[in-house]
Amino acid sequence: MKWLKENGLWITLMLLLSFTAPIASLAAKRIPPNPETAKQNGGNYWRGKEIYGEICFSCHGVKGDGKGPIWRTVRPRPQVFTSPYMKRMTDDYMFSVVKFGKMNVLKNQTKGHQIKNGVATAMPSFGEALEDAQIRKLIWWVRGFSKGNQPKDAVSREIFTDACSQCHGNKGLGNGARPVEDQDPEKPFISHIQPPPMNYHLREQMARFGDGFLFWVIKLGRIDASEMKKYDFMKSYGHLLKDKDIWSVVRYVREAFINGKPRKK
Repeated sequence: MKWLKENGLWITLMLLLSFTAPIASLAAKRIPPNPETAKQNGGNYWRGKEIYGEICFSCHGVKGDGKGPIWRTVRPRPQVFTSPYMKRMTDDYMFSVVKFGKMNVLKNQTKGHQIKNGVATAMPSFGEALEDAQIRKLIWWVRGFSKGNQPKDAVSREIFTDACSQCHGNKGLGNGARPVEDQDPEKPFISHIQPPPMNYHLREQMARFGDGFLFWVIKLGRIDASEMKKYDFMKSYGHLLKDKDIWSVVRYVREAFINGKPRKK
């Protein structure tokens, strides 16, 4: 492996298996996470729609397409709730992010609150293993998934296989061993790590990320990239909204956008 700094990648891979997320028991891991829990936690669809129309739409858009009035000012671009990617995300994770903010969830600074379905896991840093030039080439290579035109770059392919496929899958579909575990990677699944690893084939998702953001996320990891390079992330709304209101927003997002079944009065 000519691209490998001495011992760097192996250290990083060890971090990948333990970074920020506690290791769940083997028995618990074999049970796929329950994605839809907003209803059982008292979420009200119509209340959620009301709050969404007052607060959330400015970033995520009235249609949940990530193109609200201020979407162009956000880096990375707001989440696209209508994307197939969202079907792998759990209501528990969304609730936690709205209540505590994404960085607090990823750092496990949630005042004792634990996600019951899935384990919050942040993208770790690979800056100790990869040169800057290798990271930039890797980004160019990865973008080939969504463009349908994979560049011929044996070194980037080797890096991806060794360092990225555990989460993102060998073909960049986001169906690696860590999120899938005992589920069938060829069928719809709910990710055991939250947020789900990115499916690089989804154009609406990859359009959210500039090359600069991807570079710093790979080099520094998701948390440090956000905090050191001032990239945006979902802030907390727990000081404004009651738990039941948050569950209501999550239920509305789940039913109207993720499941694609908006209600009519």
